[in-house]
Amino acid sequence: MVDSTIPIGGFGVQPAGGPAKGASPEPAKEKAAGFDQILRESIKKVDRLQHDAEEAIKSAAAGDADSVAEVMTAVEKADLAFRMLMQVRNKLVDAYEELMRLRI
Repeated sequence: MVDSTIPIGGFGVQPAGGPAKGASPEPAKEKAAGFDQILRESIKKVDRLQHDAEEAIKSAAAGDADSVAEVMTAVEKADLAFRMLMQVRNKLVDAYEELMRLRI
């Protein structure tokens, strides 16, 4: 069976149409990770990228970096991951505020 999830950041996104036609769902062998677990793992990955970028900058400042391109790539990866995480946070806050408006 072909896996139809699309990895985006640390998240697996299912296409809007669901699984491919004719594809039978596989029985769950392990308990699927909950949203909180996925979010925690994503935060850890962003933190790791931030630390990697910081180390690359330190090595460049010390003159130990192999190339400036590698340093810039590490910094851009960390920046992009952080901005994506902030957008996820913003969407979660928006959803929470919408739920609070519905309760009133």
